[in-house]
Amino acid sequence: MKSRHLIDVIIIFGVVQLTATLTGCTPSNQMDSYRTRADSTDSIIAILAPDIERLYLSWHELDQTYKDIKFIERGFLFDPDDRQLGYVQKVSLYVQDAAVRIRHRWEQLSVLHYIRPEMMRDYLTLNVKELTSAIREIGYDEKFLTIYGSFITHEAVTDDLNRARDSIKINMGVLNQILERLLPIENTTTPSTVL
Repeated sequence: MKSRHLIDVIIIFGVVQLTATLTGCTPSNQMDSYRTRADSTDSIIAILAPDIERLYLSWHELDQTYKDIKFIERGFLFDPDDRQLGYVQKVSLYVQDAAVRIRHRWEQLSVLHYIRPEMMRDYLTLNVKELTSAIREIGYDEKFLTIYGSFITHEAVTDDLNRARDSIKINMGVLNQILERLLPIENTTTPSTVL
């Protein structure tokens, strides 16, 4: 009697195992899928990490240049020609705007290792859209720096302004490189097309 019961249990277990295997519900298939996504996520992070690190370092240089311009700006407070003060203030605002946009992009990209593997494509798709917008806006900042910078006569400010322009160009190059690396990874389906 016990052996018959044991044989029934083994047969039932075998049928359940066979059904799960045929329908693809085995734990090993789920783990393999997760490992594939995790490996893909790790490779994405490994590809982007050097660029993200360079973005942080070049942002830091731009931020320091902004602080240097703000320090020199104080010297213009008591200058009888307040137009120079206005130009320096405008320039510092555009440098700060570019620095804030670059810092925000770095913050969004520096947390990739915290994103769940199954959500990585969606997260990167949103970053592609934001990167494109940030690159365009930083380009406008650079153009305004050229316009207002042409009216500044103080040598220390123009030196800092040239450093800021160079730093912005470096940052734009890094952002464009990150964008080029993200475009093939981008999720082509958008929430509006999936219902």
